[in-house]
Amino acid sequence: MIYVGRLLSPLFFIGFALSVHSQDAWTLHRCLEHARENNISLKQVQLRVDEARAGFQQAWAQMLPTANINSDFSENYGLSFDPNSLTLQNDNYTTFFTGASANMLVFGGLQRYYNLRSAINTKEAARLDFQQALDDMYLNVADLFLQTLFAQERAQIAEKQEQLLRIQCDRTKLLYESGALNKGEWLLIEAQRSTQEIQLVRANNALTLTKLALSQALNLPTPEIELDTAETLRMLRSVSSESAANISPDQLFQSAQEQRPGLKAAEARVAAGRQSLWATRGSYLPSLSAGARINTVYSGLRKQNPFDPTSPPIPFLDQVRLNNSQTLNLNLMIPLFNGLGARTAVQRARLSLIGAELSVTQERQTLRNTVYRAWADAQAAEKSREANRKNVEALRLSFSYVQSRFEVQASNAFEMNDATTKLFNAEAEFVIAQFDALFKHLVLKFYQGQRFAK
Repeated sequence: MIYVGRLLSPLFFIGFALSVHSQDAWTLHRCLEHARENNISLKQVQLRVDEARAGFQQAWAQMLPTANINSDFSENYGLSFDPNSLTLQNDNYTTFFTGASANMLVFGGLQRYYNLRSAINTKEAARLDFQQALDDMYLNVADLFLQTLFAQERAQIAEKQEQLLRIQCDRTKLLYESGALNKGEWLLIEAQRSTQEIQLVRANNALTLTKLALSQALNLPTPEIELDTAETLRMLRSVSSESAANISPDQLFQSAQEQRPGLKAAEARVAAGRQSLWATRGSYLPSLSAGARINTVYSGLRKQNPFDPTSPPIPFLDQVRLNNSQTLNLNLMIPLFNGLGARTAVQRARLSLIGAELSVTQERQTLRNTVYRAWADAQAAEKSREANRKNVEALRLSFSYVQSRFEVQASNAFEMNDATTKLFNAEAEFVIAQFDALFKHLVLKFYQGQRFAK
């Protein structure tokens, strides 16, 4: 008699599940690319990048001279001011005024120069923030993908295990009805099957929750997402764990410091804060600006013969040519007292710089803690994989022993079913532990500069 538990090996079910491929299934690479295009948090960070780029363009444009043209056309009735004769006139007439002006800051305490340098660093910080958000999103989606994969495998294992217990219950019931087993052994198997049904419900619920979290990270309208596990596990198998396992946490931290965009963004903000401080200090200094202006005016009251009220007005183009004026000016402003505005601005800029420097320190400490935790998780995952391997080997020997006793009726069905269940769970957990360890090493490589998207 061939025992049904040997036919329904968990590795067979897992291998069958991994061989299933659907055209609509989501691979890890597809999830990462979809999240990059549709993740809401990432889009919000991109808006801040666009804002920083606009701020840089504005700061650059402030370095250029300004130029403006203005015009005014009026139909005057009754008493009004004539810009041509500079007198009040009680008549109906037309006036037209136009002018152009240009201004340039010659020296302004280098405020605009330092504002431009600050905007450049701010734009770089925003770009690095986006890269950091992208990296964090990749890690989060990859972790959710793996958790969903594990939950899916555990749900399949729980379902197959429930099927095994159902078959065993039917077989035990037949043995009980034939008098080969007592009622207590049959009831024990029934109770164990009921417990397994509860475990199946919990496993399916855990799978639903992980799919929901993954679909939210991908900004999908429905949590019904099918994973292409075969491609993902092939990718994880291709990851060599030797280099990641041999690196020390200090070496990993040093590598992460050189690669981490968030730390570089904090350092860029320190540079921007330092430039902003110099810009505000420029308000203590005098400023010098130069300008030029040209104006002309037309008035319907300006006659060809000023002594003859019936004389027609001077033609429009002639007045525009004759009435034009040009102005050149230099403006020097020396700040003496402005309600402590400049002093307060400098104090605020200095405090902002101190805050940016503290943010660098905090970012470095957070990165150290994250890297050390990732390194410890990788080491623990490797030990867990080895422990699961030894557990599988021991339970295989135990199963063979119990099976040989069961075939000669030296052990009961409960012992045989218990041995089968333990081996089934151990083999399944060993498969999961293998890929969990490889994923943890993949995270270490991520901190060394290797990205999931490559």
